[in-house]
Amino acid sequence: MRILIADGDKEFREQAQSILLQCGHDAKAAADGLECADILCDFAPELVILDCRLLWGGYRGVISLVGENPRLARTLTVLVADKDPRDEFVGSHKTMRLAWLRKPFRLSDLVTLAETGKSYPRSARQIQVVSSPDSKQRGVQ
Repeated sequence: MRILIADGDKEFREQAQSILLQCGHDAKAAADGLECADILCDFAPELVILDCRLLWGGYRGVISLVGENPRLARTLTVLVADKDPRDEFVGSHKTMRLAWLRKPFRLSDLVTLAETGKSYPRSARQIQVVSSPDSKQRGVQ
């Protein structure tokens, strides 16, 4: 699986990338929103692990890039935060695939995310945000 880890914590980023590479995944890492945007130009990940405290463009900018690029339409974005940040995207004009991974979590949770694809560890929940100008819906998968 192609995975992009975007987190300002260098030690975490390096450990996460290393363990994912050891498990056979194509993993890249970004330190901030600008670096993440650069990587997304050439690399179409299936999974983006995105810290909500990301600097320089922030996580909202990265989500916008993913949502506006047709080649990234199937990308699942996992938002890493203390509290669930997905409600702010309900009502968006774009369909997004968002999941939330609550802090703190283990690196093994990231491996589980990558290995299972659509099945997630206990600390992560996936919703798909679907909205149109006429209605707001949240489907839980």
